[in-house]
Amino acid sequence: MNDQPTDVAFETDGLTYRGLAWGDTRKPLVFAIHGWLDNALSFAVLAPLLTNYRVISIDLSGHGLSSHRSADANYHIWDDIPQLMAVIDQLDVSGAHIVGHSRGAAVAGMLAVALDERCLSLTMLDGMISRSFENDNGAELFRTSLAERTKYMARPPRIFESVEQFIDSRSRYGFTRENAEVLVPRALRLVDEGWLLLSDPKLFGSSTIKMSEETSDSLYRAMNFPVAAITGDTGFFTSDEAQQRIAGIANFAPNFHQLTVPGPHHFHMEGEVESLASLLTRFFATGELVTDLLERAS
Repeated sequence: MNDQPTDVAFETDGLTYRGLAWGDTRKPLVFAIHGWLDNALSFAVLAPLLTNYRVISIDLSGHGLSSHRSADANYHIWDDIPQLMAVIDQLDVSGAHIVGHSRGAAVAGMLAVALDERCLSLTMLDGMISRSFENDNGAELFRTSLAERTKYMARPPRIFESVEQFIDSRSRYGFTRENAEVLVPRALRLVDEGWLLLSDPKLFGSSTIKMSEETSDSLYRAMNFPVAAITGDTGFFTSDEAQQRIAGIANFAPNFHQLTVPGPHHFHMEGEVESLASLLTRFFATGELVTDLLERAS
């Protein structure tokens, strides 16, 4: 097994998307999308274990080593979709298994719908397309977002005195020290003043609008491919209401599977990652989640 990835880069619509690739180019493609303020290294533990597949983990725009979007642009979950479609077109594959974590799960779900018959399967890791169960006040969200946009665009670049300071800051977002360390090479750049955070400051602002439940349901209805929603038992979706919302996807997506596995929000980076890889390998091949693989691991 070769754990060392190769660098990849794609140019589309004036943006550069950089990422990492594992595996033989002749194998089926797994296209992996990281979460908010993460980067392609989010899949550095899982990807080498998917030995039957070519795995490409991309830095979304505004993250890692990929381009920031222009000053007039936003970072809604749908904004990257045209460019990600173009990236997959450049890979010249007939289809791809789409995997996303957290916010990246929402991006992955929309990308999967856009790919339509070219999507071989969709896996959402501790995330989903819509979190409409939060019942946001739309007008208040809109005003807050505009104010935050002005605030974060005026901020000077974030510079940490040390890598250790960055790791400490990530603990607020559910990261262990080990997981934060994994992301460092694509999260920071050493400059004269210290360690520059590469993420676009606009990413810290709240969304201008959120998708309605009706819209998210319509997207799930369009999923004519196997769909898996896997959550960690100490992750972000542990409440009964969240689990019920996820289970409700089965009312719309005809081949939907739901599973909770041991682990926190970033369970794809720590814990029983080998058993998760076995589960996903079987899911990609058959469209079914075989839970006895996790039971044997425990």
